[in-house]
Order: sequence, then C-alpha cells, then structure tokens
Amino acid sequence: MTVNRQPEPTGSTESDQQLAPSAMVQEGIFLGSDPTKRKEPERRRGQKRRFGAAGLLNVLVTNAVLQFLLASNLVTVVMATLISQVINTGLGYAIYGKLVFRAKGLRHHRPMFRYLLLMTAMWLLNAAGIETGEGFGIQKNLAAAALIPCLAVISFCAQKHWVFKQ
Repeated sequence: MTVNRQPEPTGSTESDQQLAPSAMVQEGIFLGSDPTKRKEPERRRGQKRRFGAAGLLNVLVTNAVLQFLLASNLVTVVMATLISQVINTGLGYAIYGKLVFRAKGLRHHRPMFRYLLLMTAMWLLNAAGIETGEGFGIQKNLAAAALIPCLAVISFCAQKHWVFKQ
C-alpha cells in the first residue's frame, strides 16, 4: 500500500505548519499585542494619562489661587482669572511641553507664542464662563470648578494638535 503525501511547501518551517493561516499572514503575532508593530510613535503613547497627571497638579495649584482670590473679593473676576492663568501658563508650558507631549524645541518662538495665545484664549473663556454662571445665579467658585473639565479638554486638544505638534 502506497501513502500519498503532499509535498511540503518550500520555505515553510515547522512552526508555520502549526499556525492557522491567518496567524501565518500575521507572522504568528496578534497585531495589537506587539509593541514594535504599534502605529503610534513612543512619545505619543500615554499622552492623555500624562496630561491628566500633570494637569491635576497644575489645576490644583492654579485653582487654589483662583478660588482664594474669588472667595476673598480682593480683585475682580477678570483679575483673579488672569493671575491664576499666569501661574497656569508658567507651570504648564514646561510640564506639558516636556513631560506630556515630549516636544523638542520648546525654546523656539513658535510653540511658546502658540502656547501664550492658547492660554490667553483659555483665560478669556474662563473669565467669561464664570461671569456667565454668575449671571445665572451660580456662585463664582462653583462656576469656576464646573469649567475645569471643559477647559481641560479644549486645552489638551489644542496643545496636541496645534501648540506642540511635531
């Protein structure tokens, strides 16, 4: 009795024969599991987490100053938000540029100018939001706290796609 054997394909290895055809196409690796096959560059992975952690520190310091100034009535809402925004800008440019977005060339004028423009817009949005809330009968401190998540999302998107884009 003769057994008909099919010839082995050339170039195939023993490990290839044990893999399903779809795994052979993927070279035996789940596409989502191999860090060397990720599409995102290393510096972009974890940006949201780093932004959240750095932002938490920045928001705590900035918001503590803002809340104190709003509660004390020492200055107007516009001045209180300006003072807190200056602190936010000083801390934020270094923290977000270096730690979060790992941008290069932070001493160049373009990212610095863009960041200053963004922080100016954030200050105006913050002041307008607090005053609008106050117009609706919401306490200044509550209005300021309620704006934090909205302003954080706007800030993250603008920094990622405009200020620190590479």
